[in-house]
Amino acid sequence: MANCSPVSSISLKHLRTYKTLKFQSTLSSPIENNVNEGSAFRLTCSFISNFDTIDIFWFHNETLIGSFISKKISEEENDNVEDSFLGVSVVSTINIEKISFDMNGSYQCIGVYQHIHVQQTFYVHVNTTQKNSSMKSSSIDSFITVHTSQALFEPRSYVLLMCRFASNRKDQCKTEWFDPYDKPLDTLAQTTDLILRNATFDDSMGLYTCQICCLNQCQKLTSFVYPAEKER
Repeated sequence: MANCSPVSSISLKHLRTYKTLKFQSTLSSPIENNVNEGSAFRLTCSFISNFDTIDIFWFHNETLIGSFISKKISEEENDNVEDSFLGVSVVSTINIEKISFDMNGSYQCIGVYQHIHVQQTFYVHVNTTQKNSSMKSSSIDSFITVHTSQALFEPRSYVLLMCRFASNRKDQCKTEWFDPYDKPLDTLAQTTDLILRNATFDDSMGLYTCQICCLNQCQKLTSFVYPAEKER
């Protein structure tokens, strides 16, 4: 037992001090995608990070089509969290109800934290037919979301769970968060994100759900939260 303690301490120290932002290929869409014109299509990009905030940008053929900027909570800016481990998985998805031929091409997903950035490029090949050749597209046909799919951390005063959607739908959509017992949570109508304050394993561990409803259609994005006990 005495031999395990130093190893454990070294591992925790590494997790607390080594900061990273990485693309997760296993939780993302394939690099090459073939889809038939007029069909539904989903493109998913995932990052793993142990920074408090992360910004996400989407480009289609080098044109910006979506940006999600994180805002740090001012009252927490001086909070000492250097000795607390945080690891989050962030997933961003483009949902297209009916893909058209001019949605062909490259899609680039970029995760940014200050001067650090990670990017991944996907290629979408739309197979067209004479029947669908007259289809016209609009940017409103695509719906982009970003959410925290997993958050693992040692005790800290707050952890932010992201749940966001493209700004061109803000007048049509609303969000609602639910705790692991499916009870609604109040975000004070200030943001679509959820802030967990002083989360503990006993009170806060579990699967949180963000429900986004646009007109008559709803989708649910889940986030698994695991607050670890403080090292003794």
